Amino acid sequence: MSDPIRPNYVHFPGNVIAKPPCRMLNANMYGFFVKGDLALIQAYIDQTLNTVATSDMRFKALSAYTLLTFTDIENIASKVPPYQQQGWMQETDVIIWLPVAKMVKKLGKEKVDHIYWYPAFICVNNIYALINGRETWGYNKYLCQYVMPNIGEQANYFSLSVDAFEPFSLETKMAEHMLLEVKKVAEGSENPIVEFVDLVKEVFALLKSEHDFFDLDFNALKQLLDGFVHPQMDQILFKQFPDGLGEKAVYQAVMHSPSMIKKVHKAAILTHEYQVTFHQLDTFPLEQMFGLKVGTQDAILPFSVLMDFDQEPAFEVATNPAC
Repeated sequence: MSDPIRPNYVHFPGNVIAKPPCRMLNANMYGFFVKGDLALIQAYIDQTLNTVATSDMRFKALSAYTLLTFTDIENIASKVPPYQQQGWMQETDVIIWLPVAKMVKKLGKEKVDHIYWYPAFICVNNIYALINGRETWGYNKYLCQYVMPNIGEQANYFSLSVDAFEPFSLETKMAEHMLLEVKKVAEGSENPIVEFVDLVKEVFALLKSEHDFFDLDFNALKQLLDGFVHPQMDQILFKQFPDGLGEKAVYQAVMHSPSMIKKVHKAAILTHEYQVTFHQLDTFPLEQMFGLKVGTQDAILPFSVLMDFDQEPAFEVATNPAC
């Protein structure tokens, strides 16, 4: 892909955009797999990532399972001067992740070239994180209110509320609404994970049960093996900016940003039983987006990880040449 000639970004006084990468300390993550609808997930990917697909490359949903995570990050700061001297912040992310494959055609046959995690829906509690995440990386972030346990507390209840319209109507005023909840419904145990790769293997086994993974390209196989030695989470993002009418895109691209895991303080697979409840909300129709039906379903493979990681800069995988 040719490197287009673009003007330098202007970091003027009062503009809160900082340069990546940034380091994240004591990221306390809880994860729950919940089943959606493969066709609806693929339709969402087609509406976003595949707007920049080519005849030789596209993005494909790997599973009907989505990953819901609540992550409280205690300390975040840029690693780049002078932004690293400006201070640090706390951030909480609530994300619905989609496992996605980059499919390429080689010798007339389509193969999986790379596996990514797509943070297709993400809410945060921090306006600085929202602005930097959307502007620089392309995270589709929205502000939220949340409930989740602090480090060391019992993981009994999680919730996400957002300011939104419900229902869509001329008379509806924006208000705070509950979008989803996670409740522990039966006590189990926490089975510590000695190596991070044990969690990766459990997740891979879950996804493999839902989809044929054997037709992998060499690059994808190498990526999976490297992930056992150098843990990281490869994220793929859909970044775009509208024109002044909100009709045309002045920039549209698929971005890649890895989360490089520096240290795992502790991790566990949870044998507690959890249920996830999704609420109707017209502004964020999760059932239409990912097939996450309004109502309650069991969470699958709940886990927790306390870690430090670096969020690397985002690089273009593909851009829309029309922009």
